[in-house]
Amino acid sequence: MVSHAIKLGDALEPLLIEVNEDLVRKYGEVSGDLNPIHFDDRASKEKGFSAKIIHGMLSMAIASNIVEPYLDKGYWVKTYEMKFKAPVLVGETISIKGTIESVEKESFTIDITVSSPTYPQVAKSRIMLHVYK
Repeated sequence: MVSHAIKLGDALEPLLIEVNEDLVRKYGEVSGDLNPIHFDDRASKEKGFSAKIIHGMLSMAIASNIVEPYLDKGYWVKTYEMKFKAPVLVGETISIKGTIESVEKESFTIDITVSSPTYPQVAKSRIMLHVYK
């Protein structure tokens, strides 16, 4: 059963996370995505970006950090979806905000917004957490 402390409309503690070149390099190595738009300003500008951009899936992984406190309290991620609206530039600090969207007997859903200094809405996502049995 979902804790009574989890209430519809509650805001989660927001996060600010810097996405530096080292993090992007390590993600590229692990994922195998070595596309130059993530590592070379000239290559990214040739593709229409203003500077190097981070991997979309890295954005998704970073945004999921907002639910970490719940994972320590007996919940697990049942579903996670994200819609990318704009790129994150390497070196930017992204803001991650979440709000409890729905609460069911054994699960609850969080709406997440990711923004950056360059773009007010980089991505929108939704994570459903379920009681671990």
